[in-house]
Amino acid sequence: MATTRDAIPKTAHHRDSAAFRRVAAHLGRRVRELRKDKAWTVEEAAERFGIEPAHVRRIEAGRTNPSLATLVSIAHALATEVAELLHDASPKSRKER
Repeated sequence: MATTRDAIPKTAHHRDSAAFRRVAAHLGRRVRELRKDKAWTVEEAAERFGIEPAHVRRIEAGRTNPSLATLVSIAHALATEVAELLHDASPKSRKER
């Protein structure tokens, strides 16, 4: 039986999972793609999203877990839905289901 000392925090465990990394990477690619479609710099996007440029960079790199409020702000600024930011329509993802 694991002791409290040995327990991994729940959030750390999920962030280390392959599923989390896959979703975070996809979200980052999608945000970057939509930002570039609008010809926005990271700084312009950050201002429109209401977050710091460093946070935009971390999201686009798949290295952070943005809050739901941040995802809603990003989706609104990019004129899309949160579900569209998270949805992976690639043929590979459809085969895995």
